Amino acid sequence: MVSYLGEIVLEHDMKTYVAERASDALIRMVNGGSTVIRKEAFRALVQISSHPPNSKILLDAGVVPIMIEEIFARRIQNEPLESKEEAAAILANILESDLDMDKIQVNKHGHTITSHYSIYNIVHLLKHSTQQELNVNLVKILLSLTKLPKHLATVVSVIKEIEVHQGIIEFLNSPMDELATVAAKLLIVLASHMGHTIAAGLCKIQGQPEGLVKNYDADRMTEKHAVSANLIAKIPHQNAPLNLALLHQGTVPIILGRIQEILRGEVRATGSRYAGYYLEGLVGVLVRFTTSLFDQEILRMALSRNLTSVFTDLLVRTGGSSEVQRLAAVGLQNLSSQSARLSRPPSDVKKSTKMSFFAKSGSGSQRDGRMTLLCCPTHRGVCSSATTFCLLESRAAERLLGCLESENPEVVEAALSAIITLLDDGVDAEGSVRALSDLGAVRSVLGVLKVHREEGVLQRALWLVDRFLEKGGDKLAREVSHDKVLTTVLVSAFHRGDSNTKKMAENILRHLHRILNFSTNSFRSASSSSADDPEVVAHVPLQAVLLADSFNLKFRPITLERPKVFVILGYTVLPPS
Repeated sequence: MVSYLGEIVLEHDMKTYVAERASDALIRMVNGGSTVIRKEAFRALVQISSHPPNSKILLDAGVVPIMIEEIFARRIQNEPLESKEEAAAILANILESDLDMDKIQVNKHGHTITSHYSIYNIVHLLKHSTQQELNVNLVKILLSLTKLPKHLATVVSVIKEIEVHQGIIEFLNSPMDELATVAAKLLIVLASHMGHTIAAGLCKIQGQPEGLVKNYDADRMTEKHAVSANLIAKIPHQNAPLNLALLHQGTVPIILGRIQEILRGEVRATGSRYAGYYLEGLVGVLVRFTTSLFDQEILRMALSRNLTSVFTDLLVRTGGSSEVQRLAAVGLQNLSSQSARLSRPPSDVKKSTKMSFFAKSGSGSQRDGRMTLLCCPTHRGVCSSATTFCLLESRAAERLLGCLESENPEVVEAALSAIITLLDDGVDAEGSVRALSDLGAVRSVLGVLKVHREEGVLQRALWLVDRFLEKGGDKLAREVSHDKVLTTVLVSAFHRGDSNTKKMAENILRHLHRILNFSTNSFRSASSSSADDPEVVAHVPLQAVLLADSFNLKFRPITLERPKVFVILGYTVLPPS
């Protein structure tokens, strides 16, 4: 019977049925059966544990301590090597479920699977194991243990202590795709804690780091390809040696070509399920280069490949991924931060069919067949997407403003950060405000404040509003002050935000107060000659709302802590007495 269970492929319902009725018997066979019976019992338990709902049944049956003993302690002469591999597979399957791992005990001494004791033994075994199947499941166990931050910290600490990170990196070159894939997944998780160490380790291995991008079968896209690209994307972007290694190994044209293949839909159906994740990884690798523009080689590549246009295109051609949109905005932010440095003074150039955006939208002067190009209103020089990464020239600013309508706050925050580079120090902020105002930026940013309350989004939107008021003149200031929601947002931000948010909200409120005072004084001076003019009266701004209340006691105790005008009854404020 047990050999039958180990050989046939069970449906999920049948796996649960067997788990409920045969778990205890299978565990007894593993503990005391012959070699053949133990092997078949293991196979049955591996299949049963692969269905996550069965994890609780197996846990209650006491399978975890048995599997830990099989992996680390059991020594029987002529025991098949597969017993360790299968025990690790069962444990990995159980940990991939949603059980509370802090309560999973591994021995009678009270150690849990998340304790330093258990993690140390797993990592130590991984360092010295040469069995690929066993290594796959040991890595899966560690990956499951990194789900919660406190357990991740222990895993990182032990990996550093035992110095096994280089061995995990070497798994990326394994001919076994499953081992390479799970190793890349684990390294992605570890990258936030030891990213530069991983980057240095990658550069020491033959065929890496370029192999994570170049090793690609045009006929099919696998999870390995997608995870490998995302590993490169998740390692800290500011690691210049890794970025240069990728550049020198010719990965950029490959990345750009594959991005276009995915966006054109030239991915076979067998790989389409990983296309979105793969695209995110490829775009993330491109963003890496934009953090190292201080290096002349990388700068020349970014200019020659016109990365501004690439990222601008990805703002709208996202492949259905909001993460691609966010990454494209981050890339544009990094590029735009270099525009002021790259912009050159205006000069006469030969008239060509491709004129500057500013020459088209402004009034250039033409003499002797030559066109004097207008200065970029932001960078005070001649700009283009291919020579200065200018967001206005490349039309990226328009698309970034369109991203502000996204429901994803991370996309909105990244788009706002990119727009901020057009108003930051080192640029002509007044010229930028005029150009952005023509694109409807004020309305778009105020719209963000009506929808989003996330701290990062709120800070960036308020910073822009403050800049608009400071540099935009009276007309723009009136447009901002007439927004009905802004004051409510500012008061809420002042009371609930952090110190930076409070400071920005206070600055904007002061701007608005000066505007209101100016409008009132102007009205008073005009009213002496046109007091009866209804058009003048209509422009008096709202100064304050007075909330009045009586001393009526009939609503006590409700009104002991809240004025009656603030009491809500049936979604309606109570009328005054």
